[in-house]
Amino acid sequence: PRHLCHEDFQTQSADWILLATTEKKQRTEVKLSMLSEKEQAAFQQAKDAEISNWLKTGTVSRILRDKLAPEQILRCRWILVWKPLDGGDHHDTNAPKLSTHKPKARLVVLGYMDPKLTKVPRDSPTLGRQSKMIILQLIASMGWSLGSFVIKAAFLQGGPQGDRVIGLEPVAEL
Repeated sequence: PRHLCHEDFQTQSADWILLATTEKKQRTEVKLSMLSEKEQAAFQQAKDAEISNWLKTGTVSRILRDKLAPEQILRCRWILVWKPLDGGDHHDTNAPKLSTHKPKARLVVLGYMDPKLTKVPRDSPTLGRQSKMIILQLIASMGWSLGSFVIKAAFLQGGPQGDRVIGLEPVAEL
């Protein structure tokens, strides 16, 4: 809680624990075996949509396994979470999950297994606070309007890294 200053927190006994907010708890991974058939079907549709994005963007293509060295073939796995719907009542625990949340499926490559991990550029430039304030001041001074948008499947939009080829151990859906 904000009312505890840093010094007070350090002097507390070992009986204290930290509690994640309900928003964070809602984004924990989902186990398919714990879901109803209807919820499992909804997650299957979310998986299908993710696979469709991978195929539409040309992120993956077929290659024979023996054309790559075994260390170039990385595993991948599904991350399944419930995403709260806009404007829904997310605190009603009696409501069916599908009425307040949307199933979200992301296929992720286990990049930590990449043998060339240290040579891959991993920077992700972000706008600093001061730069953001300067831009907001410029927008206000010029009387411009500010908007935002989402780039669908943004992480699948990147370009190739030279002649680097990575294979994926395909999930069943691929």
